[in-house]
Amino acid sequence: MSNASERLDIYENMLERSRAMLESARHQEWDALIQQRARYVADVETLRRAPQGEQLNEQDRQYCARMIEEILEHDRVIREQLDARCEELTQLIGNSRRQQALVRAYNQGQGTLSQRTRPSRGTEGHT
Repeated sequence: MSNASERLDIYENMLERSRAMLESARHQEWDALIQQRARYVADVETLRRAPQGEQLNEQDRQYCARMIEEILEHDRVIREQLDARCEELTQLIGNSRRQQALVRAYNQGQGTLSQRTRPSRGTEGHT
């Protein structure tokens, strides 16, 4: 197999992985997305190490450019999905912290309130 053909195969693998990552993001399957991302990064590393000797012909360059454009578009949409998920998690964390603060305040207030509502010593039985 030629160097050019090997590089095209790697780009095709990266495109398939980016499609799988996009589907995982759309279905909010974050663990699957992470697994696909690890494989994608391995493909990028393979591409980086691939020999660059043989140049792609014009048709293959155009094909490669279309794959890269699609990969970049997938990446954009995946990032949007991840940003939305990050915002959702930030809100959940904020809500959880507010709930914890309310519980602490309530519990502290109960102790103070119960001390205030007890009759003071020496006034018991006096009206």
